[in-house]
Amino acid sequence: MNRKNYQFFRVLIIIFVASTVALGVSLGSLVLAALSFGLGIILSIFLRRKLDEVTEDERTKVIAGDASRMAMILFLVVITAVGIVVLALKNVFPQYTQAGITLCDASGLLVILYTGTYWYYNKKYG
Repeated sequence: MNRKNYQFFRVLIIIFVASTVALGVSLGSLVLAALSFGLGIILSIFLRRKLDEVTEDERTKVIAGDASRMAMILFLVVITAVGIVVLALKNVFPQYTQAGITLCDASGLLVILYTGTYWYYNKKYG
């Protein structure tokens, strides 16, 4: 199987899993959601084994690393800003105070995880 077909079938698997998990959640069936998630993982593994060309070079890894780092930083900035805004408006919207605290805590945890993994890989490769 070539790369284009692999990506097409992967998107189909993602759509299947997302729709069946949403259906399971809306019906209140945790079993359906878990089974569809597990089936999606198994199908993805089988699909990956059918892929003929697996070419990764240093450029691909650098691009993937830069893209994931930028996505993480943007996510961190957004959840921190939203958390701070929600906490600043706690007198107007007191029911959202816990959500603001959770967002700020999640951003702090993300910074700690990033720092820890960066330190680990820097020691390992550096």
